[in-house]
Amino acid sequence: MNKTRYSIFSVLFSLALTAISFVAKSQDDLLKLVDTTKNAPQKSLPTWKDVKLINVETTKTIDPAVMQFVILHRFGNVGGEGNGGFHTLAGFDVASDIQFAFNFGITKNFMLGISRSKQQELIDLNAKYRLLTQTSAMPISLALYGDAGITPELNSTFYSGADSTTSRSLMDKLSYFGEVIVDRRFGSHVSLELLAGAQHRNYLLASTNPDNGASDMNTIPFVAGGGRIMFNKHSSLVFDYYYIVSQYRMNNAANPYHNPVSIGYEVETGGHVFEVNFSNASFLDENNLIPYTHDNWLKGGFKLGFSISRVFNI
Repeated sequence: MNKTRYSIFSVLFSLALTAISFVAKSQDDLLKLVDTTKNAPQKSLPTWKDVKLINVETTKTIDPAVMQFVILHRFGNVGGEGNGGFHTLAGFDVASDIQFAFNFGITKNFMLGISRSKQQELIDLNAKYRLLTQTSAMPISLALYGDAGITPELNSTFYSGADSTTSRSLMDKLSYFGEVIVDRRFGSHVSLELLAGAQHRNYLLASTNPDNGASDMNTIPFVAGGGRIMFNKHSSLVFDYYYIVSQYRMNNAANPYHNPVSIGYEVETGGHVFEVNFSNASFLDENNLIPYTHDNWLKGGFKLGFSISRVFNI
């Protein structure tokens, strides 16, 4: 199946799920299923609708015995950068990345997940544990998130550009990601979060920034932030940003990099959370978007994307 057909299939499938949500008999509020603090001794403040904003995680976890299914899709560049623009119908002909994910609530504050992304055929296992939950007595929520990914790409693709004498190992295809998430809901309409962590790749091609002589690193630290501004009970403006701490990626004329910046519109519809967004990141997984975001918003290097999530009692 070619990329255009793959993209069209994903759009149709996601639209079908959205249509089902409007005619579903059960119109239960998603917060009742996803919020893990409904039995807390003090009333908690529901900070987020979903476990993820656009590219960054939130502190939200899934209820015990609940499964969440998520579809994420990112098209090609809306502007002319990177073969986008008119000839790809503002990126609609291109599927930059597609991801299917399943998240499972294990305990009150602990969830596990598995996902598969189109880019690098990446398969990820992740876990999130919320240590603190915002209540009338606790001013913040705090969570830890970790992820381990493996790419089953063919060696001819994965080692493209490497010297023929380079040794091969399955361990080369592993990557890792970990972070601390702190957030707070301010009043009834605004939620903000800060994140800090690092992403690690076991293998990378040796490369040097000609401007400052810095080499690319296996481990890349970062800080990030995000937020939500609610218009009403069911719809919000969402946004997030990564600042990548890497001398190699600063003013690299030979291989330009840009920090991932995203903005979107989120709406809850009868048990689904649907989101339309724009981002300069071509990837949907942190193990790819942190080291490999090259496109520039100012040159039209931003892409339309969407996500849809649904929770099920199991």
